[in-house]
Amino acid sequence: MKTDFEKLLESKHMLEFLSPNPFEEILNPVTNMFIQQSPSVQLLQFKIAGDPDWLSGAKPADHQNDVILVRTGFTVMCDFSLQDNEGIYDLKGVLTWVGANLDETPITKMWMDLDGHLNEFGKDGKLQQRIYELDA
Repeated sequence: MKTDFEKLLESKHMLEFLSPNPFEEILNPVTNMFIQQSPSVQLLQFKIAGDPDWLSGAKPADHQNDVILVRTGFTVMCDFSLQDNEGIYDLKGVLTWVGANLDETPITKMWMDLDGHLNEFGKDGKLQQRIYELDA
């Protein structure tokens, strides 16, 4: 499988709050989402197609001017190719990955919104709502 995470390299330090192996942690659930729909599906290519939108929340630390990250999330445009018994399909979507309770027992959740756009799912869209959903 061909992958391209170059657009996320600059913010990899933030991704590591969600997982120590963030790129693998993105690929595995995305692949499984499609396999659940059709067991014969193979993910041929996955590419981060744009810069991510990030939102984060923190609480004050014991030391003045320090904060502790307690929640974060990002959305990013993705391009990917799938193959099944019928043929090859080139798709686009918005990947969202959020985490809460990062200072205690982290909870994370991921979404793939096919044919979505950042204006609907990014920092000015559903990203904040999805981050706070984890508190429910």
